[in-house]
Amino acid sequence: MRYVACASTEEEHNLTVFQYRRKIYYRASQVIPTGTELLVWIGEEYARTLGLKLGEHFKYEFGEKELLMKLFQDLQLKPVDSMSNHVSSQSQYLCNDMVAPMMQAHKTSYPLNNIGHTSSVFPLLEGTQNLVSLGRAQSRYWTFFGFQGDAYGRIIDKTKIICKLCGVRLSYSGNTTNLRQHLVYKHRRQYNDLVGTQGAVVDPQKHPESVLPCELASRAIVTPTVGRTTRAVADFIVRDLMPVEIIEGEGFIQMLAILDPNYKLPAISFLAHTILQEMYIQVKVKVVDLVKNLQDCSISLDLWKHSGTLSYLTLTIHFVDEVFESRNVMLSSRAVAEDLSEGSLISVLLDVAEEWGIRDNTFYAVGLNSSSVKVAALTVGWKSLPCVGQVLRSCIETVLQHHTIQSTLDRFRKLVAFVCSSPIKIEEMATHGPVLKVHLKMFLRDGTKWYSIYTLLQSIVDHSKYFKSLTETMSESEVVLQQDDWSILQDAVEILKPLAIATSTFTKDQFAGLSLVKPVITSLLYKHLAPNEWDSDFSKTIKKTIHEDLSFKYADHEVNRVLNLACALDPRFRGLDFLSQPDRVETLHLLKLEASNLAKLQTTEPTCVTPEPLNSKPPIKKVKQDSGIEFLLGDLCSVRNSSVSTVNQQAEQEISSFQTSEASSLCQDPLQWWKMHHTQYPLLARAARKLLAIPATSVPTNWLFTDAGLAVYRKRSALTAENVDMLVFLNGNRLML
Repeated sequence: MRYVACASTEEEHNLTVFQYRRKIYYRASQVIPTGTELLVWIGEEYARTLGLKLGEHFKYEFGEKELLMKLFQDLQLKPVDSMSNHVSSQSQYLCNDMVAPMMQAHKTSYPLNNIGHTSSVFPLLEGTQNLVSLGRAQSRYWTFFGFQGDAYGRIIDKTKIICKLCGVRLSYSGNTTNLRQHLVYKHRRQYNDLVGTQGAVVDPQKHPESVLPCELASRAIVTPTVGRTTRAVADFIVRDLMPVEIIEGEGFIQMLAILDPNYKLPAISFLAHTILQEMYIQVKVKVVDLVKNLQDCSISLDLWKHSGTLSYLTLTIHFVDEVFESRNVMLSSRAVAEDLSEGSLISVLLDVAEEWGIRDNTFYAVGLNSSSVKVAALTVGWKSLPCVGQVLRSCIETVLQHHTIQSTLDRFRKLVAFVCSSPIKIEEMATHGPVLKVHLKMFLRDGTKWYSIYTLLQSIVDHSKYFKSLTETMSESEVVLQQDDWSILQDAVEILKPLAIATSTFTKDQFAGLSLVKPVITSLLYKHLAPNEWDSDFSKTIKKTIHEDLSFKYADHEVNRVLNLACALDPRFRGLDFLSQPDRVETLHLLKLEASNLAKLQTTEPTCVTPEPLNSKPPIKKVKQDSGIEFLLGDLCSVRNSSVSTVNQQAEQEISSFQTSEASSLCQDPLQWWKMHHTQYPLLARAARKLLAIPATSVPTNWLFTDAGLAVYRKRSALTAENVDMLVFLNGNRLML
């Protein structure tokens, strides 16, 4: 076997392999000159099952190829003459359920079914019969070959948990007495870390419930290193969120041929199922290790449409680390029902929470303000909070969808189209600055985009004199504006202005904090969008509609409690001046309870106590000094020691000091303030890490308020369904690569 190598392609092989009487033989398929290397082609799919990578750019260390090829020798087809003696009674264990065909169809006598797997008329050998696959080749986490029987089934059930976490790819062959004879798995280091050193060598026949021992690591074969160019191609797909099929494009192939003429692109299946899958597993192990140590987290729910009726829910976890830096990690993207039923959402949230172990350390979920999302989050144990970006979008669309403003915008669009269609008018418009020309073209192209409409309408209002003079030179048939159009447009701009400023305020950070929501909403309701006596009927109607919409979105008392608590921990809003006196008293009381409860939970965690030296002397007892003043006044004026104060008293003292300290600038980052002052308020600092970690929006704010979100979702929708979770996960956590 050591003199036979694997052919890189099917065309260059000079040997064929076949079985005769339970043995593997090689037969020359062509004339082999002296000194020519012996090459056999075993097929890409089967080579990937064995962990063997094909291609000219893959190099193996001495001994790797021999051991991998030994696996190929042990996986034998059962002779046809004894088939009838060993046919399994369970159809799910037939050969058509294998991950990959036992042999590629070098012979026409090996029929294949419609999925490309060996026909079910070939059961396996005695000793390897009922060799089954517990996962397909495209399985996201693991591929494991096992034996029939309840004993080994229990081994697999316990082992698959480890395989799912670290991406172990396991296979074994031969009879039941040499179960450990052949083991190939990937990511040995992560596997050993998860299993630990407690695994003992256990006889699987005597202890079938035991997990495979970590001693098997000594027989591991690490997958050969991927070439630099192949890795660069994989990084390109991940970072730009491109479909894997892009490598088959003519332009992409031509570009690589110019950059590296000797480079040979891997197959799409190999790139997706091996290289990208390994990257996915490596990052996932890091995320699992990070998430399992978190204490106070929140989740954002991003619902997006893929294609047709297929939608996905992407979950991102948010937390503030020990140095008060806001961090977020993308977890999973799961397909959900189009109707967003409670059952489908509950199933997805429970599955993700169980997979990542975040159910107990997560408290809030930011996403859609729908009843089904609220019920689903509550079922998992999370409090649902509305996304402020979607709330502001709803308010702006309320203005744009009003029939009066729609008809007015249509007439202005006709006027702008008339101006842009005349070269003479374009030259006249250029005298008013290049910005006007750009804004008018944007108004014609996408004037109804809710996040950019204010800027465009404001530009038109600022140049109203130009447009009015333009209409005076136009004939009556060309004039499309009505008498009240300018007043309606001015009212719309005044209403949209505070909403537009609010959206731009939240775009200062990638994920703006929740503490900014309540002050912004309060200022919109009771200041900027409050009705005035000089408002027109159109303005009063629009403001009333927005006021009702905002009040409804934030009518939940529990939601307002969370918003108020976040504000109370923000040094910019610590005075809570925008709250009524009863709400302020209630918020401070809840803050004391929150800080006290977190402190009590922290004290119950196990701590390392330094043992005293064996030769340490017993403490010297202090002699109580009795005096006349202590005798007379000791019971009335007992000296209070701050060290024995309760947690509640300490929390109350910290809140009092925090409330009376100097307020911070409105432009200061609250987490930067806490980074410098967390030692001064240790109990409040723990509460701040929990509540200031909650994002105000379900996605990065620039996705909501700019064109960046459209570009991201357009790329996501171009991915094939089987690669959505893997590529979105890698793209969202690309800094961990």
